[in-house]
This record gives sequence, structure tokens and C-alpha cells, in this order.
Amino acid sequence: MTFLGGAALLSRDERRASWVLIDDGEVARFGPALALADTRGAGSLDVLVEETMPGVAGIIVRRAGEMREPAGVWSLSGREVRRAEPLLPVPADAVDAVDAGGVKNLAPLATLLASHGAEPTLEHGVLRGEVLGLEVARVIGGELVVGVGRHDRDARAEMRPGEDVGSALEEAVGAVRAWRRPGAARHPANTLARSRWLRSLVVARPEVVGASSLNVVAPPLPWFELPEAGAAPSVGCMADGTDVVVVCSVGVDLDLIPTAADCRVLYRPGAALILVVPEGDDVPVNRRLAAGLATPAEFVTVPRGWESILAQP
Repeated sequence: MTFLGGAALLSRDERRASWVLIDDGEVARFGPALALADTRGAGSLDVLVEETMPGVAGIIVRRAGEMREPAGVWSLSGREVRRAEPLLPVPADAVDAVDAGGVKNLAPLATLLASHGAEPTLEHGVLRGEVLGLEVARVIGGELVVGVGRHDRDARAEMRPGEDVGSALEEAVGAVRAWRRPGAARHPANTLARSRWLRSLVVARPEVVGASSLNVVAPPLPWFELPEAGAAPSVGCMADGTDVVVVCSVGVDLDLIPTAADCRVLYRPGAALILVVPEGDDVPVNRRLAAGLATPAEFVTVPRGWESILAQP
């Protein structure tokens, strides 16, 4: 069978054993492997991971362990095959403690971002400023650089050398808010990082998922440019005071369930896990995988047009 990033095999006997090879080093292939086994009615799943990137197999076996019936995960190096060992999660506070962009004291830069309408966000040692989930600035080499992504940053640096950072930040924030609103024409500013846009609205209105408060946290794995896709997690408390992990996603993401389960492992082991998606994005295979977790996750769907509905007070 064809499989993006590797290959897949399903036995024809009564066991219907399935094997998936991941040879491109992408942790995100594990979710599609689970989905493939589920939709093909496989009796078992074993995943072989080519160790092109250190630690990939360990992360996948950690995520596999969150399922009620864990897949077998094997590390493949040349012709050597061995059972993979789980990579222990790094505590969330240790991740947040990493210096961002070589800056020891982040407070002044975070204050600068907030004073110009950007939300300071520290993820995997990188301080960024976001507007409704879209990056408008980040700390690079100890300096705050304005721009929506690398190309925008480079263009600003070339066309406006010596530009005042505060003025540039206000302009970028205003431009993104003008595009990232209900009724705006289609534009990169409102089509990128939509999962994080949804998260920003849900964090502002936690009652949508029955929570009393929510705080943004980093996804399990770092990304280097604009986070155009993928789960956007937050943590907080339900109305009854119990812990909850809320993960937002827009579009059909077959890696949503293992990524969300990993968020719970990292931040609130044993907590309730809620997956927030727009209507229609809660595809049946993801619902089955969510129910197949050792501690199942719950879906909460928001209506199409959530950009305006959730923005209302």
C-alpha cells in the first residue's frame, strides 16, 4: 500500500497484521499510520522508524503508549531492527526556561510586544509576538524582528533599514487584525495558522468547552517558521476545578489524536482531554482513535463561521 513518507503492508490472512515504514523522520506520520490501520480493519499495527532523526522512534513509541492497544514501534538502522524505547517527556517548565534568542531577560521584550497589541508567546526557547495566533514578530539574535514569517522579515530589513521597531510592530499588528476578521477577503493573513486562531478565541472564551480558565502552551515539538498546520494546545481548569488539556485544530489532521495525547503527557497527565474542531473536521477515523485512547478524549465542535461567532462577547 502507498503511504506518504514511507510504505505500508497489510497481511491477507485472518490476522490482518499491518506494518508501516516511516523513513522520512517525521513524527507526524504516526497518526496517518494509526488511521490507515483503523480504516483497513487491521488486527495489529507495527511501525518501523528509520532513524534519520535522533529521538523520532522514541517519541512515536511514547505516543503509541497512550492508546488502549499500543502499536509496536521498532527502530530501523540499516539492516538492524530493534524495539524502540520511549523518549521521556521534557517537563513543561524546563522547556519554558530556555533562553529565547540569546536573551537572558525576556521581560522587556515581552512588555514591548504586549504594549503594541501583540501577544508574547514563548515556545521551545523562541519568543514571538502573535495576533490572533499569527506571528508578527520574533526574537532573533537578541533583537526583536518584525514580520509575518521569514520572507516578510527579510523584505522589511531590506526595504526599511533602521525602521523603528515600535512603529513596525504597530503597523504589522494593525495589518493582521484588518485581515484576520470575519468577512475579510481571502488573504495569507487569514488562511495561515488557523488552528492557533481558533485557540486564541477559545482561550478568550473558555466557557465554550466548559472550562473556567485556559492558558496557551507550546505544542510538543518545535517548528522553525510559521506554524501553518498542527494542533494548538492549551491547559487550564474546568468549571469544577479539575485539570483539562484543550487542543484546537482546523482542517482534517490525521495526527491530531497522538499529538493531543502527547500534550496531555507533557502538561497534565491524567487530565481530561478536549479536542476543539470546526463542524465537519471531526472525521470518523479521528473520533474512533480518540475513543481508542487509554483515557479517551472528547470532541467539541464549533460552528462554521467560528471566526465571528467566538469573537462575540
